Amino acid sequence: MSLDIDAIQRALRDDGLDGWLLYDFHGSNPIATKLVGLTGRHVTRRWYYFIPASGSPTKLVHAIEPAMLDEVPC
Repeated sequence: MSLDIDAIQRALRDDGLDGWLLYDFHGSNPIATKLVGLTGRHVTRRWYYFIPASGSPTKLVHAIEPAMLDEVPC
């Protein structure tokens, strides 16, 4: 599944929200994992992906798994 950042940002602005934080640790958030395309991958560290209402998304990953979110837009 590919994230449509423009559509997400429009929805965030329409709802008066500042942004949307996607995150996961050991499979605790299967919705976020599916949205960023990590379903079925072995992930051992926390990751965070913040989509602001405007501007570029921000990725935060552990140094042990630096390429974890390389597939999502930034």
